[in-house]
Amino acid sequence: MTRTGKGSNTTAAAATAGTPADYDTILAKLDSLTEKLEALESLPSRITALEKLLQESNDKAASLQAEVSKKDRVISDMKVKMNALEQYNRKWSVRINNIPLPNGEESDTTVVMDAVYKMALLPILEGARSTGLIKKIPEVSELLETAHILPAKDNSRPKPIICRFYSRNMRAMIFRLKKEFAPSNPTSSYASATVPRPTPKKTYMYPIYEDLTKDTHSLLQALLKDERTGPVWTVSGNIRYKLAGDTAIRKVSSVYDSVEKILGKPGPKQ
Repeated sequence: MTRTGKGSNTTAAAATAGTPADYDTILAKLDSLTEKLEALESLPSRITALEKLLQESNDKAASLQAEVSKKDRVISDMKVKMNALEQYNRKWSVRINNIPLPNGEESDTTVVMDAVYKMALLPILEGARSTGLIKKIPEVSELLETAHILPAKDNSRPKPIICRFYSRNMRAMIFRLKKEFAPSNPTSSYASATVPRPTPKKTYMYPIYEDLTKDTHSLLQALLKDERTGPVWTVSGNIRYKLAGDTAIRKVSSVYDSVEKILGKPGPKQ
């Protein structure tokens, strides 16, 4: 049996109306929802502002990158010019290997100059006189300004010597005549009775080279060691080379180019 008295109706109405705490909860939720809606409404403008900041940041980064690239080019140009200037100053000098010096005399400039003169240069000068290129052989004090040894890792061999000429013309003459008159030891490979003996290959007792800058010398050595090259040499500080199996003479444009840029990427090994 169901009761439908006045008390029951009052209880139901109170339950429907709720309490003040319930109102506060509802209002809080409405406020939170309103804040979220306002945040959503402002989101497009905030995204636009962020996109603008990002674009400005990208523009600044691009500008900085352009400045860095410009400065890198300036630095690269300076390195090339400084190397060229240093190489020009070395046009009065040569590098000579295998000159033996008395123990304890390596730091004596006079001893070093005399050794270079007598062993490596005098035979070439005598050849120049015999061919009429010079009338009188200059004394060492007239020919060389100075000479000094270079440090070397291999102490079992004489250290390289750099000597500086007074005259670039005399230096050029030494290079022009060294193949013919520089002291050498002819050697040849084995030849049997049925195989013609090959032409003896001349090896120089005291090889004479151009005095190269550190950067030029490093690239020269790298090209010499690469299996894709044939002969590699220098002319007035500029590197020349031939590819293996080719006769065309090529020139290195910049000593700061990589071996891969100069020779191209190596192909697959056979």
